[in-house]
Amino acid sequence: MLEALSMERNVLYAIIVAAVVIVSSAAAVYVLSGDDEPKEKYPVYFVTMGVTTMNAALASGEIDGFIAWEPFGSEAILGDIGEALIWSGDIVPNHPCCVVVASTDYLELDLGGGVSGASMTTRFVKAHAEATSWMVDALDDGDGANYTLLVDLGVQFTGKSEAIVESALDHMKYGYQMDLSFMEGITNFTEMFIIGGAITEDKLATGGYEDVDDFVEQYTNETFLDAESTVQPSDVILNPDDPVRIGFLKSDIHQLAQWVAQNKTVGGGAKSLFETYGVNVVNASAVGGYSSGPEEMDKFAAGEVDIGYLGCAPAIQKHLNAQVHTVIVAQANSEGSAIVVEAGAGIESIDDLQNKTIAVPSTGTIQFVLLKRAVNDEGLELQLKTA
Repeated sequence: MLEALSMERNVLYAIIVAAVVIVSSAAAVYVLSGDDEPKEKYPVYFVTMGVTTMNAALASGEIDGFIAWEPFGSEAILGDIGEALIWSGDIVPNHPCCVVVASTDYLELDLGGGVSGASMTTRFVKAHAEATSWMVDALDDGDGANYTLLVDLGVQFTGKSEAIVESALDHMKYGYQMDLSFMEGITNFTEMFIIGGAITEDKLATGGYEDVDDFVEQYTNETFLDAESTVQPSDVILNPDDPVRIGFLKSDIHQLAQWVAQNKTVGGGAKSLFETYGVNVVNASAVGGYSSGPEEMDKFAAGEVDIGYLGCAPAIQKHLNAQVHTVIVAQANSEGSAIVVEAGAGIESIDDLQNKTIAVPSTGTIQFVLLKRAVNDEGLELQLKTA
């Protein structure tokens, strides 16, 4: 399937190579302006911080902007703290964002009575697919009762107001299928990580992969999506004593499907969608979610998460760099992040971010990847702020 992408990917590959060429380590670089006069170009600086503290840091002037998943961008915008400089879909259109990842150790478990980690994962994916389809239908009918329920569930999950949740939902693209566009995005991101040095070439060989195409073919395991259409409702919970431990990011509306699948009203009133398909689930995090995808992948490595929702970037990087035993079993969403800058600060373009400080959740997140892409595309350098 990936062979059809080769021509487009080669063009993008060349663009990325040009974008990430290492420039001078000096504080400023020089380029020729239209009149051949040297013009200074200064770095864009970044710091890492938790998404829940970004709005306060922006309001206090500690940072000049941030890039985060929804609903934190909408929260800043509606609170008149920030304004969207650019949405992630304008940086990389239709880019994959969050995915559903399963521990391969969990997949190999024999839970007894003919039940296995693999069979429970298929049923989990079935509930995820139905929840996602329900969300898409609800968003298509903004006046319907299901839209109202979806907003209510978003408020419960994120702890944000109805207005913020509605704004965030306007910027979301939910989906569960790993289609051609999704596979292309995963391939391109992996190549970007290798070109930029986030993943070294030898990590592919260490993981048993011949090349990027082979990695993507194996790491995006479509077995469970292929089988979900055959899954029938169950009269009983099939794993009563071995609940699936779900990982997700705190207040990340990209990952709302798992919350929807736990809601009994969405499931018809008597059971949630997970329960309808015989799946007992518990939240792996005792504090309502993890702070970032890299942290969640560390929990996978520690054996504390069975199936989780997180960004594709940390899933790919941690799997290859740290050999965390996971596979992607479904998509969760595409796009849905924004570079937000201080309201009224006069920052109107990526070029205006020179000498400014932008917060990211972590250098292993999709948000960092998107910020770096936007900055590099402008011919600028992204540097860690050290003072």
